[in-house]
Amino acid sequence: MQPFYQGKIDNFCAMYAVLNALQVLFNLGPLQARRIFNRTLSAQAADPEEFSRILEHRTDYTALVDFMLDDVRRHEFPALQVRAPFDANAGSEEVWETLRSCARPPMPLVSVFRFLRIAPPSEKPYVDHWTVGHYMDMEGLHFLDCSLEAGALYCLPYAKLTDAWRPLSREYVVIPPESVRILSHARSFGLPL
Repeated sequence: MQPFYQGKIDNFCAMYAVLNALQVLFNLGPLQARRIFNRTLSAQAADPEEFSRILEHRTDYTALVDFMLDDVRRHEFPALQVRAPFDANAGSEEVWETLRSCARPPMPLVSVFRFLRIAPPSEKPYVDHWTVGHYMDMEGLHFLDCSLEAGALYCLPYAKLTDAWRPLSREYVVIPPESVRILSHARSFGLPL
């Protein structure tokens, strides 16, 4: 028997990704994270139709991520700066270079993004998950991730990133470019990417 964990019962990985990114940038603690988490869910519950989409995984969660980031900027972290650098047409090479730049010291940048794993011939992902690009080494981009699932992805080698239009095997990962958010303190956002 396996215990239940995030992702098995709920679909809140996008919220955890935002909280984990805030932990990196602002040393967010568990009580403050819980307040933000609960406040976000309460706000989403005000719109039953949208809340139902969130609970039933009928959304890509980008609007939820943006709501959370705007909300924490208003309530907790006014110095939080957020960029959405890509539209849906950006290529995986450009996305990779930006994520790589964010994960290299000494840049105080954190990336939050969605990734998909697809097993052809299906076009529907068997993994649809949000995470945080935490650090880069020779293995690839390591995630600060909330998932405890067997087979979860915690490191993405460059060779395994692809574009959605390319033929895929289940080992490849697609990062929808429009999902990428780059977070920073206001005082450090002038650093180049």
